[in-house]
Amino acid sequence: MRDSHRAEAEGLLRRAVEEEVRRSGGRTDGNVLLSRARAALDAMAGTAGEEYAAYTHALDEASAGQLTFRERYAREGAGTPLLVAAVAAVAAVVADVALGTGTGTAVGAGVTVGVVGAAATVVKVVGAHVPAAHHRAGAVSQPGGPEQLRLQWLTALEVRGIRPFLDQQRMLAASTGPAKTGPKLRGADKSAAARGRSALEQSFGQLPVADGPFAGRRQEMARLRQWVQAARASTETKPTVVVLHGPPGSGRTTLAVRAVHELRDYFRGACLVDLRGDGSAAGGSGTGTSGAGYSGSGASGAGGSGAGGPGAGGSRTGGEAPLSTRDALLHLLNRLGAPREQLLFRERSSADQQVRRLSELYHQHLTGVPVTVVLDDASDPEQVRALVPERSDSLVLVTARQALRLPPDLPARVYDLPVEALDAAGAEELLGAAAEDASGPYDSESSEQIRRLCGGLPLALRVAGSSLGPRS
Repeated sequence: MRDSHRAEAEGLLRRAVEEEVRRSGGRTDGNVLLSRARAALDAMAGTAGEEYAAYTHALDEASAGQLTFRERYAREGAGTPLLVAAVAAVAAVVADVALGTGTGTAVGAGVTVGVVGAAATVVKVVGAHVPAAHHRAGAVSQPGGPEQLRLQWLTALEVRGIRPFLDQQRMLAASTGPAKTGPKLRGADKSAAARGRSALEQSFGQLPVADGPFAGRRQEMARLRQWVQAARASTETKPTVVVLHGPPGSGRTTLAVRAVHELRDYFRGACLVDLRGDGSAAGGSGTGTSGAGYSGSGASGAGGSGAGGPGAGGSRTGGEAPLSTRDALLHLLNRLGAPREQLLFRERSSADQQVRRLSELYHQHLTGVPVTVVLDDASDPEQVRALVPERSDSLVLVTARQALRLPPDLPARVYDLPVEALDAAGAEELLGAAAEDASGPYDSESSEQIRRLCGGLPLALRVAGSSLGPRS
Protein backbone atom coordinates (compact mmCIF):
# COMPACT_ATOMS: atom_id res chain seq x y z
CA MET A 1 0.00 0.00 0.00
CA ARG A 2 1.35 3.41 -0.93
CA ASP A 3 2.19 5.84 1.87
CA SER A 4 -0.53 8.36 0.97
CA HIS A 5 -3.10 5.58 0.73
CA ARG A 6 -1.98 4.08 4.04
CA ALA A 7 -2.56 7.43 5.73
CA GLU A 8 -6.06 7.51 4.24
CA ALA A 9 -6.77 3.95 5.41
CA GLU A 10 -5.51 4.77 8.92
CA GLY A 11 -7.85 7.76 9.03
CA LEU A 12 -10.79 5.49 8.17
CA LEU A 13 -9.58 3.01 10.80
CA ARG A 14 -9.31 5.73 13.45
CA ARG A 15 -12.83 6.88 12.71
CA ALA A 16 -14.21 3.32 12.97
CA VAL A 17 -12.46 2.83 16.33
CA GLU A 18 -13.92 6.09 17.66
CA GLU A 19 -17.37 4.92 16.58
CA GLU A 20 -16.81 1.59 18.35
CA VAL A 21 -15.75 3.38 21.56
CA ARG A 22 -18.88 5.57 21.44
CA ARG A 23 -21.07 2.55 20.80
CA SER A 24 -19.62 0.74 23.84
CA GLY A 25 -20.35 3.72 26.07
CA GLY A 26 -16.66 4.29 26.83
CA ARG A 27 -16.04 0.76 28.14
CA THR A 28 -13.59 0.01 25.28
CA ASP A 29 -10.03 1.36 25.51
CA GLY A 30 -9.72 3.28 22.26
CA ASN A 31 -5.90 3.56 22.34
CA VAL A 32 -5.38 -0.18 22.80
CA LEU A 33 -7.95 -1.04 20.14
CA LEU A 34 -6.44 1.44 17.68
CA SER A 35 -2.95 0.03 18.27
CA ARG A 36 -4.17 -3.51 17.56
CA ALA A 37 -6.04 -2.34 14.48
CA ARG A 38 -2.98 -0.58 13.06
CA ALA A 39 -0.91 -3.73 13.52
CA ALA A 40 -3.52 -5.70 11.57
CA LEU A 41 -4.05 -3.06 8.88
CA ASP A 42 -2.14 -4.95 6.19
CA ALA A 43 -4.25 -8.06 6.76
CA MET A 44 -7.42 -5.99 6.62
CA ALA A 45 -6.24 -4.27 3.44
CA GLY A 46 -5.78 -7.69 1.81
CA THR A 47 -9.55 -8.22 1.91
CA ALA A 48 -9.97 -5.22 -0.41
CA GLY A 49 -6.98 -6.05 -2.62
CA GLU A 50 -9.01 -6.29 -5.81
CA GLU A 51 -10.57 -2.84 -5.35
CA TYR A 52 -7.21 -1.33 -4.41
CA ALA A 53 -5.54 -2.81 -7.50
CA ALA A 54 -8.26 -1.29 -9.72
CA TYR A 55 -7.85 2.08 -7.99
CA THR A 56 -4.06 2.21 -8.35
CA HIS A 57 -4.29 1.02 -11.95
CA ALA A 58 -6.66 3.89 -12.74
CA LEU A 59 -4.31 6.34 -11.02
CA ASP A 60 -1.34 5.07 -13.02
CA GLU A 61 -3.26 5.31 -16.27
CA ALA A 62 -4.38 8.86 -15.47
CA SER A 63 -0.85 9.98 -14.57
CA ALA A 64 0.75 8.27 -17.59
CA GLY A 65 -0.75 10.71 -20.06
CA GLN A 66 -0.53 13.72 -17.77
CA LEU A 67 1.97 16.43 -18.64
CA THR A 68 2.95 19.32 -16.40
CA PHE A 69 3.14 22.79 -17.91
CA ARG A 70 6.95 22.61 -17.90
CA GLU A 71 6.94 19.27 -19.71
CA ARG A 72 4.41 20.44 -22.27
CA TYR A 73 6.40 23.65 -22.83
CA ALA A 74 9.62 21.68 -23.27
CA ARG A 75 7.86 19.43 -25.79
CA GLU A 76 5.93 22.02 -27.80
CA GLY A 77 7.56 25.38 -27.17
CA ALA A 78 11.23 25.00 -26.37
CA GLY A 79 12.29 23.72 -29.78
CA THR A 80 11.30 24.94 -33.23
CA PRO A 81 8.97 27.83 -32.18
CA LEU A 82 11.71 29.56 -30.15
CA LEU A 83 14.28 28.93 -32.90
CA VAL A 84 11.93 30.56 -35.41
CA ALA A 85 11.46 33.54 -33.08
CA ALA A 86 15.25 33.92 -32.70
CA VAL A 87 15.85 33.72 -36.48
CA ALA A 88 13.10 36.29 -37.07
CA ALA A 89 14.73 38.65 -34.54
CA VAL A 90 18.15 38.34 -36.19
CA ALA A 91 16.62 38.81 -39.65
CA ALA A 92 14.88 41.98 -38.45
CA VAL A 93 18.15 43.42 -37.13
CA VAL A 94 20.06 42.62 -40.37
CA ALA A 95 17.29 44.09 -42.53
CA ASP A 96 17.16 47.31 -40.53
CA VAL A 97 20.95 47.74 -40.64
CA ALA A 98 20.99 47.09 -44.41
CA LEU A 99 18.38 49.79 -44.92
CA GLY A 100 20.49 52.31 -43.03
CA THR A 101 18.59 52.27 -39.75
CA GLY A 102 20.58 53.14 -36.65
CA THR A 103 22.15 50.24 -34.76
CA GLY A 104 20.21 50.91 -31.54
CA THR A 105 16.88 51.09 -33.38
CA ALA A 106 17.65 47.93 -35.36
CA VAL A 107 18.56 45.98 -32.21
CA GLY A 108 15.40 47.25 -30.46
CA ALA A 109 13.24 46.09 -33.36
CA GLY A 110 14.90 42.69 -33.35
CA VAL A 111 14.38 42.29 -29.61
CA THR A 112 10.72 43.24 -30.04
CA VAL A 113 10.23 40.63 -32.75
CA GLY A 114 11.91 37.96 -30.59
CA VAL A 115 9.81 38.80 -27.51
CA VAL A 116 6.56 38.72 -29.53
CA GLY A 117 7.49 35.34 -30.99
CA ALA A 118 8.34 33.90 -27.56
CA ALA A 119 5.08 35.29 -26.08
CA ALA A 120 3.10 33.73 -28.93
CA THR A 121 4.74 30.39 -28.15
CA VAL A 122 3.81 30.63 -24.45
CA VAL A 123 0.20 31.53 -25.32
CA LYS A 124 -0.01 28.55 -27.64
CA VAL A 125 1.28 26.15 -24.98
CA VAL A 126 -1.12 27.57 -22.34
CA GLY A 127 -4.01 27.24 -24.78
CA ALA A 128 -3.25 23.55 -25.19
CA HIS A 129 -2.48 22.85 -21.51
CA VAL A 130 -5.50 24.42 -19.78
CA PRO A 131 -8.25 22.48 -21.65
CA ALA A 132 -6.31 19.24 -21.18
CA ALA A 133 -5.96 19.86 -17.43
CA HIS A 134 -9.65 20.75 -17.16
CA HIS A 135 -10.62 17.55 -18.99
CA ARG A 136 -8.48 15.43 -16.67
CA ALA A 137 -9.98 17.05 -13.58
CA GLY A 138 -13.49 16.32 -14.83
CA ALA A 139 -12.66 12.71 -15.72
CA VAL A 140 -11.46 11.95 -12.18
CA SER A 141 -15.00 11.97 -10.73
CA GLN A 142 -16.71 10.29 -13.66
CA PRO A 143 -18.16 6.77 -13.20
CA GLY A 144 -15.28 4.34 -13.35
CA GLY A 145 -12.77 7.12 -12.68
CA PRO A 146 -10.13 7.18 -9.93
CA GLU A 147 -12.35 9.00 -7.43
CA GLN A 148 -15.17 6.46 -7.66
CA LEU A 149 -12.69 3.58 -7.48
CA ARG A 150 -11.13 5.20 -4.39
CA LEU A 151 -14.53 5.27 -2.67
CA GLN A 152 -15.14 1.64 -3.63
CA TRP A 153 -11.77 0.63 -2.18
CA LEU A 154 -12.35 2.44 1.13
CA THR A 155 -15.85 0.98 1.38
CA ALA A 156 -14.57 -2.56 0.74
CA LEU A 157 -11.82 -2.03 3.31
CA GLU A 158 -14.35 -0.98 5.94
CA VAL A 159 -17.02 -3.60 5.18
CA ARG A 160 -14.76 -6.63 4.63
CA GLY A 161 -11.75 -5.70 6.75
CA ILE A 162 -12.33 -3.17 9.53
CA ARG A 163 -15.82 -4.18 10.66
CA PRO A 164 -15.05 -7.93 10.98
CA PHE A 165 -11.88 -7.08 12.92
CA LEU A 166 -13.79 -4.87 15.36
CA ASP A 167 -16.50 -7.53 15.75
CA GLN A 168 -13.80 -10.09 16.53
CA GLN A 169 -12.20 -7.80 19.12
CA ARG A 170 -15.61 -7.21 20.70
CA MET A 171 -16.20 -10.95 21.02
CA LEU A 172 -12.73 -11.50 22.50
CA ALA A 173 -13.31 -8.75 25.05
CA ALA A 174 -16.65 -10.27 26.01
CA SER A 175 -15.19 -13.78 26.41
CA THR A 176 -12.15 -12.71 28.45
CA GLY A 177 -13.80 -10.03 30.56
CA PRO A 178 -14.81 -10.48 34.21
CA ALA A 179 -17.83 -12.67 34.78
CA LYS A 180 -20.93 -10.78 35.76
CA THR A 181 -22.68 -11.87 38.92
CA GLY A 182 -26.30 -11.39 39.76
CA PRO A 183 -29.63 -13.10 39.47
CA LYS A 184 -30.47 -14.56 36.09
CA LEU A 185 -33.89 -13.89 34.68
CA ARG A 186 -35.58 -16.58 32.63
CA GLY A 187 -35.40 -15.74 28.94
CA ALA A 188 -32.85 -12.98 29.56
CA ASP A 189 -29.77 -14.74 28.16
CA LYS A 190 -28.91 -11.87 25.87
CA SER A 191 -27.57 -8.56 27.10
CA ALA A 192 -29.34 -5.32 26.28
CA ALA A 193 -26.72 -4.54 23.65
CA ALA A 194 -27.20 -7.95 22.02
CA ARG A 195 -30.96 -7.48 21.98
CA GLY A 196 -30.48 -4.07 20.38
CA ARG A 197 -28.23 -5.50 17.66
CA SER A 198 -30.72 -8.27 17.00
CA ALA A 199 -33.56 -5.77 16.68
CA LEU A 200 -31.53 -3.71 14.24
CA GLU A 201 -30.81 -6.74 12.08
CA GLN A 202 -34.46 -7.78 12.11
CA SER A 203 -35.55 -4.27 11.12
CA PHE A 204 -34.58 -4.98 7.50
CA GLY A 205 -37.17 -7.76 7.42
CA GLN A 206 -39.92 -5.30 8.36
CA LEU A 207 -39.37 -3.21 5.24
CA PRO A 208 -41.50 -3.57 2.11
CA VAL A 209 -40.17 -6.35 -0.11
CA ALA A 210 -38.15 -5.14 -3.11
CA ASP A 211 -39.88 -7.20 -5.77
CA GLY A 212 -41.92 -6.41 -8.86
CA PRO A 213 -40.93 -4.55 -12.02
CA PHE A 214 -38.31 -1.83 -11.56
CA ALA A 215 -36.57 -0.04 -14.43
CA GLY A 216 -35.13 3.25 -15.64
CA ARG A 217 -33.55 4.38 -12.34
CA ARG A 218 -29.94 3.23 -12.74
CA GLN A 219 -28.56 6.78 -12.76
CA GLU A 220 -30.44 7.76 -9.59
CA MET A 221 -29.35 4.56 -7.85
CA ALA A 222 -25.73 5.18 -8.85
CA ARG A 223 -25.85 8.70 -7.39
CA LEU A 224 -27.27 7.40 -4.10
CA ARG A 225 -24.53 4.78 -3.87
CA GLN A 226 -21.85 7.36 -4.65
CA TRP A 227 -23.13 9.72 -1.93
CA VAL A 228 -23.18 6.90 0.62
CA GLN A 229 -19.66 5.78 -0.29
CA ALA A 230 -18.37 9.36 -0.07
CA ALA A 231 -19.93 9.72 3.38
CA ARG A 232 -18.39 6.46 4.59
CA ALA A 233 -14.97 7.52 3.30
CA SER A 234 -15.18 10.87 5.11
CA THR A 235 -13.65 11.41 8.54
CA GLU A 236 -16.58 13.53 9.71
CA THR A 237 -19.46 11.81 11.47
CA LYS A 238 -22.77 13.22 10.29
CA PRO A 239 -25.81 11.86 8.43
CA THR A 240 -26.57 12.02 4.73
CA VAL A 241 -30.01 13.36 3.81
CA VAL A 242 -31.37 12.86 0.28
CA VAL A 243 -34.68 14.44 -0.73
CA LEU A 244 -36.35 12.44 -3.53
CA HIS A 245 -39.13 14.55 -4.98
CA GLY A 246 -41.46 14.04 -7.90
CA PRO A 247 -45.15 13.80 -8.84
CA PRO A 248 -47.41 11.00 -7.57
CA GLY A 249 -46.73 7.78 -9.44
CA SER A 250 -43.14 8.71 -10.26
CA GLY A 251 -41.75 5.96 -8.02
CA ARG A 252 -40.19 7.96 -5.19
CA THR A 253 -40.83 5.35 -2.52
CA THR A 254 -39.97 2.40 -4.76
CA LEU A 255 -36.60 3.99 -5.47
CA ALA A 256 -36.04 4.66 -1.76
CA VAL A 257 -36.95 1.10 -0.74
CA ARG A 258 -34.78 -0.40 -3.49
CA ALA A 259 -31.89 1.78 -2.33
CA VAL A 260 -32.30 0.60 1.27
CA HIS A 261 -32.07 -3.04 0.20
CA GLU A 262 -29.17 -2.51 -2.20
CA LEU A 263 -27.17 -0.44 0.32
CA ARG A 264 -27.89 -2.75 3.24
CA ASP A 265 -24.23 -3.71 3.74
CA TYR A 266 -23.38 -0.12 4.74
CA PHE A 267 -25.89 0.11 7.61
CA ARG A 268 -26.97 -1.85 10.69
CA GLY A 269 -30.70 -1.27 10.54
CA ALA A 270 -33.48 0.37 8.56
CA CYS A 271 -36.98 1.70 9.04
CA LEU A 272 -39.70 3.28 6.90
CA VAL A 273 -42.27 5.64 8.36
CA ASP A 274 -45.17 7.13 6.39
CA LEU A 275 -45.50 10.77 7.44
CA ARG A 276 -48.67 11.27 5.38
CA GLY A 277 -47.57 14.80 4.55
CA ASP A 278 -50.01 15.05 1.64
CA GLY A 279 -52.57 12.74 3.16
CA SER A 280 -55.21 15.45 3.14
CA ALA A 281 -55.26 15.48 -0.67
CA ALA A 282 -58.09 13.60 -2.29
CA GLY A 283 -57.16 10.06 -3.13
CA GLY A 284 -53.92 10.15 -1.16
CA SER A 285 -50.51 9.58 -2.61
CA GLY A 286 -49.98 6.21 -0.98
CA THR A 287 -46.34 5.37 -1.09
CA GLY A 288 -45.85 6.62 -4.63
CA THR A 289 -44.50 3.30 -5.81
CA SER A 290 -43.48 2.85 -9.38
CA GLY A 291 -45.21 -0.43 -9.83
CA ALA A 292 -43.30 -2.65 -7.45
CA GLY A 293 -46.53 -3.53 -5.72
CA TYR A 294 -45.17 -2.78 -2.26
CA SER A 295 -47.25 -3.33 0.83
CA GLY A 296 -45.74 -2.68 4.22
CA SER A 297 -45.60 -5.21 7.01
CA GLY A 298 -47.75 -3.01 9.22
CA ALA A 299 -46.59 -4.80 12.36
CA SER A 300 -47.97 -3.19 15.47
CA GLY A 301 -45.56 -1.30 17.67
CA ALA A 302 -45.22 1.72 19.86
CA GLY A 303 -47.23 4.59 18.60
CA GLY A 304 -50.05 2.40 17.36
CA SER A 305 -48.59 1.56 13.94
CA GLY A 306 -50.87 -1.19 12.76
CA ALA A 307 -51.69 -2.01 9.18
CA GLY A 308 -51.88 1.23 7.33
CA GLY A 309 -50.23 3.02 10.25
CA PRO A 310 -46.91 4.84 10.40
CA GLY A 311 -44.94 1.91 9.08
CA ALA A 312 -47.33 0.67 6.47
CA GLY A 313 -46.35 0.98 2.86
CA GLY A 314 -49.73 0.14 1.38
CA SER A 315 -52.28 2.42 -0.23
CA ARG A 316 -54.40 4.70 1.93
CA THR A 317 -57.51 6.70 1.45
CA GLY A 318 -57.54 10.46 1.33
CA GLY A 319 -58.38 12.61 4.33
CA GLU A 320 -55.90 11.10 6.81
CA ALA A 321 -54.16 13.65 9.00
CA PRO A 322 -50.36 13.93 8.74
CA LEU A 323 -48.47 11.75 11.20
CA SER A 324 -47.35 13.64 14.30
CA THR A 325 -43.68 13.90 15.22
CA ARG A 326 -44.39 12.05 18.47
CA ASP A 327 -45.89 9.03 16.68
CA ALA A 328 -43.11 9.05 14.09
CA LEU A 329 -40.44 8.99 16.83
CA LEU A 330 -42.26 6.20 18.67
CA HIS A 331 -42.43 4.12 15.50
CA LEU A 332 -38.75 4.66 14.65
CA LEU A 333 -37.56 3.89 18.18
CA ASN A 334 -39.68 0.77 18.35
CA ARG A 335 -38.52 -0.58 14.99
CA LEU A 336 -34.85 0.28 15.66
CA GLY A 337 -34.68 -1.64 18.94
CA ALA A 338 -35.07 0.97 21.67
CA PRO A 339 -36.05 -0.57 25.05
CA ARG A 340 -39.82 -0.65 25.38
CA GLU A 341 -39.74 0.54 29.00
CA GLN A 342 -38.17 3.82 27.86
CA LEU A 343 -41.13 4.54 25.61
CA LEU A 344 -43.57 4.90 28.52
CA PHE A 345 -44.58 8.29 29.91
CA ARG A 346 -46.27 9.71 32.93
CA GLU A 347 -49.97 10.21 32.54
CA ARG A 348 -49.81 13.99 33.01
CA SER A 349 -46.85 14.69 30.72
CA SER A 350 -47.67 17.12 27.92
CA ALA A 351 -47.24 16.37 24.21
CA ASP A 352 -44.28 18.76 24.00
CA GLN A 353 -42.57 17.05 26.92
CA GLN A 354 -43.07 13.67 25.30
CA VAL A 355 -41.63 14.88 21.99
CA ARG A 356 -38.57 16.33 23.73
CA ARG A 357 -38.01 13.11 25.67
CA LEU A 358 -38.46 10.93 22.59
CA SER A 359 -36.15 13.15 20.54
CA GLU A 360 -33.39 12.90 23.16
CA LEU A 361 -33.82 9.13 23.34
CA TYR A 362 -33.83 8.87 19.54
CA HIS A 363 -30.56 10.75 19.08
CA GLN A 364 -28.97 8.94 22.01
CA HIS A 365 -30.04 5.52 20.74
CA LEU A 366 -28.58 6.11 17.25
CA THR A 367 -25.36 7.86 18.29
CA GLY A 368 -22.59 6.14 16.37
CA VAL A 369 -25.04 3.62 14.85
CA PRO A 370 -25.47 4.00 11.08
CA VAL A 371 -29.01 3.16 9.97
CA THR A 372 -31.22 3.96 7.01
CA VAL A 373 -34.43 5.90 7.65
CA VAL A 374 -37.05 6.43 4.95
CA LEU A 375 -39.34 9.38 5.69
CA ASP A 376 -42.08 8.74 3.17
CA ASP A 377 -44.45 11.44 1.91
CA ALA A 378 -42.96 14.36 3.88
CA SER A 379 -44.09 17.95 3.61
CA ASP A 380 -42.82 19.67 6.78
CA PRO A 381 -39.06 20.49 6.79
CA GLU A 382 -39.06 21.00 10.56
CA GLN A 383 -40.54 17.55 11.14
CA VAL A 384 -37.88 16.06 8.85
CA ARG A 385 -35.19 17.81 10.87
CA ALA A 386 -36.52 16.32 14.11
CA LEU A 387 -36.26 12.80 12.62
CA VAL A 388 -32.66 13.09 11.33
CA PRO A 389 -30.21 11.30 13.70
CA GLU A 390 -27.51 13.93 14.02
CA ARG A 391 -24.58 11.99 15.55
CA SER A 392 -24.25 9.01 13.22
CA ASP A 393 -23.43 8.13 9.63
CA SER A 394 -27.05 7.31 8.89
CA LEU A 395 -28.78 7.71 5.54
CA VAL A 396 -32.12 9.54 5.58
CA LEU A 397 -34.18 9.21 2.39
CA VAL A 398 -36.99 11.76 2.30
CA THR A 399 -39.73 11.37 -0.33
CA ALA A 400 -41.93 14.35 -1.16
CA ARG A 401 -44.00 15.76 -3.97
CA GLN A 402 -42.05 19.00 -4.01
CA ALA A 403 -38.43 19.81 -3.20
CA LEU A 404 -38.13 20.59 0.52
CA ARG A 405 -36.08 23.52 1.80
CA LEU A 406 -34.49 21.95 4.85
CA PRO A 407 -33.10 24.23 7.58
CA PRO A 408 -29.66 25.54 6.56
CA ASP A 409 -28.19 24.77 10.00
CA LEU A 410 -29.05 21.06 9.74
CA PRO A 411 -25.79 19.20 10.63
CA ALA A 412 -25.93 16.82 7.68
CA ARG A 413 -24.90 16.34 4.08
CA VAL A 414 -28.03 17.32 2.16
CA TYR A 415 -28.64 16.32 -1.46
CA ASP A 416 -31.56 16.90 -3.82
CA LEU A 417 -32.58 14.10 -6.20
CA PRO A 418 -35.48 14.76 -8.60
CA VAL A 419 -37.43 11.63 -9.54
CA GLU A 420 -38.71 12.52 -12.98
CA ALA A 421 -40.69 10.71 -15.67
CA LEU A 422 -38.94 7.79 -17.35
CA ASP A 423 -37.26 8.26 -20.70
CA ALA A 424 -38.07 6.13 -23.74
CA ALA A 425 -35.57 3.38 -22.85
CA GLY A 426 -36.70 3.14 -19.22
CA ALA A 427 -40.39 3.13 -20.17
CA GLU A 428 -39.80 0.40 -22.74
CA GLU A 429 -37.95 -1.72 -20.18
CA LEU A 430 -40.69 -1.29 -17.58
CA LEU A 431 -43.44 -2.10 -20.09
CA GLY A 432 -41.62 -5.27 -21.08
CA ALA A 433 -41.11 -6.32 -17.45
CA ALA A 434 -44.75 -5.69 -16.54
CA ALA A 435 -46.29 -7.29 -19.66
CA GLU A 436 -48.09 -10.59 -19.20
CA ASP A 437 -46.93 -11.73 -22.62
CA ALA A 438 -44.06 -9.99 -24.41
CA SER A 439 -43.64 -12.61 -27.11
CA GLY A 440 -45.38 -10.54 -29.79
CA PRO A 441 -43.54 -8.44 -32.39
CA TYR A 442 -41.81 -5.34 -31.11
CA ASP A 443 -43.56 -2.08 -32.00
CA SER A 444 -41.51 0.98 -31.08
CA GLU A 445 -44.21 3.41 -32.23
CA SER A 446 -46.84 1.86 -29.97
CA SER A 447 -44.39 1.74 -27.06
CA GLU A 448 -43.64 5.43 -27.44
CA GLN A 449 -47.34 6.26 -27.67
CA ILE A 450 -48.03 4.36 -24.44
CA ARG A 451 -45.21 6.23 -22.73
CA ARG A 452 -46.56 9.56 -23.92
CA LEU A 453 -50.12 8.77 -22.80
CA CYS A 454 -48.84 7.66 -19.38
CA GLY A 455 -46.68 10.75 -19.04
CA GLY A 456 -43.65 8.55 -18.41
CA LEU A 457 -44.89 7.78 -14.86
CA PRO A 458 -43.80 4.31 -13.73
CA LEU A 459 -47.04 3.55 -11.88
CA ALA A 460 -49.17 4.25 -14.97
CA LEU A 461 -46.71 2.38 -17.20
CA ARG A 462 -46.89 -0.68 -15.00
CA VAL A 463 -50.68 -0.68 -15.14
CA ALA A 464 -50.55 -0.30 -18.91
CA GLY A 465 -47.86 -2.97 -19.22
CA SER A 466 -49.88 -5.48 -17.23
CA SER A 467 -52.64 -5.12 -19.84
CA LEU A 468 -50.40 -6.05 -22.75
CA GLY A 469 -50.63 -9.47 -24.37
CA PRO A 470 -53.53 -11.95 -24.59
CA ARG A 471 -56.10 -11.85 -21.79
CA SER A 472 -58.90 -14.18 -20.82
